[in-house]
Amino acid sequence: MKQKGAMFVLQADISGTYTTLAAMRSTSMTINSETVEVTDKAFLFRELLENAGISSVSVKSSGVCSDDASYEFIKTKVLIGAVVDCKLLSNTGEIYAGAFLFTSLESSGEFNKEELFNLTIESANTTSIIDNEFLLLEDGGFFLLEDGGRIVLEAA
Repeated sequence: MKQKGAMFVLQADISGTYTTLAAMRSTSMTINSETVEVTDKAFLFRELLENAGISSVSVKSSGVCSDDASYEFIKTKVLIGAVVDCKLLSNTGEIYAGAFLFTSLESSGEFNKEELFNLTIESANTTSIIDNEFLLLEDGGFFLLEDGGRIVLEAA
């Protein structure tokens, strides 16, 4: 299956409202499910117990923060090791929602260019995948979120 690379927008619950922190330019998401082996001498092949392992979601991303307040929010959460309720909105129409621990933040920049960040977040609880039937479109530095009767245009 060939498709355009996924684009993610990171939103965090700040005082009861999901606020866009960053639009990621490059993202790597890993969804893990550990196995629990229950093989005994009676079987010739390995036997795995269904729905028994620990599942997790890990996201590594880089991009540009939406604003100074967003950068300070992320930096503070990494420093104190806080768990934050987040949503990752994908251009594929899926939303990954759950509690995430902000584990790593790296900043870099070149003369006369934008400051970039690298961020790693790890699931800290159950992560739900919500198919919300929306489209996330990039157009000239803006993201258009289309969800039926609601259209939101926000700076990238």
